[in-house]
Amino acid sequence: MSKNMLVWGQANPEAMADGYKGVYLNTQDMQDMVRQIDQCKSKGEKIPVKIEHTGDGIGHVVSAWIHNNTLQCILELDHTTLESSIGQELVKSGLVQELSLGYLLDIQQTKAGFDTKSKFLKEISLVKKGARERCKILGISK
Repeated sequence: MSKNMLVWGQANPEAMADGYKGVYLNTQDMQDMVRQIDQCKSKGEKIPVKIEHTGDGIGHVVSAWIHNNTLQCILELDHTTLESSIGQELVKSGLVQELSLGYLLDIQQTKAGFDTKSKFLKEISLVKKGARERCKILGISK
């Protein structure tokens, strides 16, 4: 009998230096994302988990926290749809071993280039190869 799978992973490597205003995450950005996840949970909303940033969600983000200046998370993968069953198999088989954050940026043009004002988490994806190093799946439930 199939059941939901829990996935523990590192969704973001070490934070960029405080004051960094680019597209990657600094410590404040990671804290904001943890807060966004907590606020969604308190309202009964779920941040989806996807495969390669496409399609419908195959699960949701259960929790997130900062550990050693990295963003850690627990994801719950559903088992009731074909896509979610495929997602579980991709993780179990090791074909998908990385995580990638999908977020919106509030960017403002400056004389020096651009400045990101905020980042809003939309989803976390299971991916073959993420944009950042060390964004790995670290463990799964049996």
